[in-house]
Amino acid sequence: MNPLAGAAILWGLTVGVIVTVFYAELGLGDTFSKLYLVPWCLGTAAVVLAPSVYLAYHGNFDPFHPLVFPVWGYFFPGFVVGGLFLASGLSQPYFLTLIQDERTDLPLSFVYVMVGFGALSLGFALPLGRKAGEIIASWLPVWNWRTNQIPIPGLILFVFGLANTIAAFALGLLGFQKVEQIGSYDGLIFLLSLLWSQGSFLLWLFIFRSGKLGWSHYMIIAIMLSVSLSRAAFQGNRGGIVHILILIGFAFALSHKKITLKQNMIGGAVIAVALVVGMIYGTMFRSVKGSQDVSSISEIADTISRTGEKLSTADTAANLSVGFAALAERMDSISSLAVIVSNYEALAPYEESYGMDNNIVNELSTFFVPRVVWKDKPVSIEPSAYGDLYFNYPENSFTMTPMGDLLRNFGPIGVPIGMLILGFLIRVIYAALIEGQPFSFWRSTLFFMLITSISYEGTYGLIVPYLLKVLVIAFAGLLLVRLIIGSTPRIRSLNS
Repeated sequence: MNPLAGAAILWGLTVGVIVTVFYAELGLGDTFSKLYLVPWCLGTAAVVLAPSVYLAYHGNFDPFHPLVFPVWGYFFPGFVVGGLFLASGLSQPYFLTLIQDERTDLPLSFVYVMVGFGALSLGFALPLGRKAGEIIASWLPVWNWRTNQIPIPGLILFVFGLANTIAAFALGLLGFQKVEQIGSYDGLIFLLSLLWSQGSFLLWLFIFRSGKLGWSHYMIIAIMLSVSLSRAAFQGNRGGIVHILILIGFAFALSHKKITLKQNMIGGAVIAVALVVGMIYGTMFRSVKGSQDVSSISEIADTISRTGEKLSTADTAANLSVGFAALAERMDSISSLAVIVSNYEALAPYEESYGMDNNIVNELSTFFVPRVVWKDKPVSIEPSAYGDLYFNYPENSFTMTPMGDLLRNFGPIGVPIGMLILGFLIRVIYAALIEGQPFSFWRSTLFFMLITSISYEGTYGLIVPYLLKVLVIAFAGLLLVRLIIGSTPRIRSLNS
């Protein structure tokens, strides 16, 4: 139980520090009426932590297990910690006024979260998913790549993905910017930029699977960290540093390294600090940039420079206050879900005019047709349209969650059924690539690419289409690695 106890202690300390800072800066105000949400937060915590407790009890706890990673990566901070922020008054988004009946709709939102995650866990536990994954595993190729064969193809993949990342920035497909009209090849360029993550992951696996590290290993580490931090700075998002840490953590765990209690606690503390730093930087970056207009690379670089100047001259306490305030509102996902719970029936007649009606069926039935072939292909839910209809504010992207999307499309019954199907799909992926299998560079990389492409913050309708697109791109990248390794079968060690 030690890893679970460590994680619980870490989250408790994190919440305690944030609440203490907020209380010192702002006080709790007159919002004690929302303390009735505390039992619902605790009930949600019990449900989402149940798989972790089960795994810990059986000695199989892994922070990157498919039912544990989404808990600490989204469900626990978004609904439990975020719910406590809401209950204490530390999070007070303007759209709370859009909820028709807070005392009914907020608790009901917690119920949908509990039902959704419970169904996700049940779908994962179904034996059929494991059997299907084992069958798929028997069909997959056996590529036994040696550790010293990885760096050259990994670097090539990394550079190719970096080139597409730069192109995606220039076209306005990445970062705090939004294109007015999606081009025929924009989606392909964005997907090819994912090869940067794939190359990075392969190289981190190489680092962790190597024995004694030499100068060449440290040079690769320096290149990856500098490029990753630069990319996070250009994106200007609040979770860029956290994404880097998640990638490194996944590589460490999937390289078959045992994660100790001390490493769990240090990793959690580093992620907590990275969240605050990212919130401070991302909030200031957006304030300096001012809009989501497409900018050139040089203009984004200038925005980064001005952001750094403002942060360096601002008061440290003020920066921390801004960062904690942004963190509290960013982690509160229950409020935005409650807006859907409260209004989805009343707003249903207007969704067609916003291009949002039946989005799950539409996305699942049209995603396989490339935009190059179907130039007028309908766009999935536009964040500005969703923000305009549900939040009266089209200039921001608001959390929907798979539960909210299923509720909008199919009503209450859609939540457990849809999440059960998703849990089943995740188990198939896990059984096909990781569960009960020896270490494999290519299977570990493919698993990372697929499992981290599942967004529990966005729409349910995009999960399967995006999964399949990532599968195609990631497998193409692995075929390139296989081709390079096959043409150079006797690559020597970097230190030889």
